[in-house]
Amino acid sequence: MQSRIAAVLARTFKVPADSVNAESGPHSIAAWDSAGHMNLVLELEKEFGVHFADDDVVEMISVEAIAAALQRLG
Repeated sequence: MQSRIAAVLARTFKVPADSVNAESGPHSIAAWDSAGHMNLVLELEKEFGVHFADDDVVEMISVEAIAAALQRLG
């Protein structure tokens, strides 16, 4: 799952996938601002076929947190 998340982040923020790790987030990816975050959420929903609750969206500020939210959704 981590590699799929990294691929979505790389595609969304135009960064190399190998530069994305579990701690990657807005502090380490310059393009990850509020608008970028919403684009990321939409791309993740498409990639994984899920719909995130508002509470999940605001907490998804790292690859690790995104993975946790996806695990909760099954």
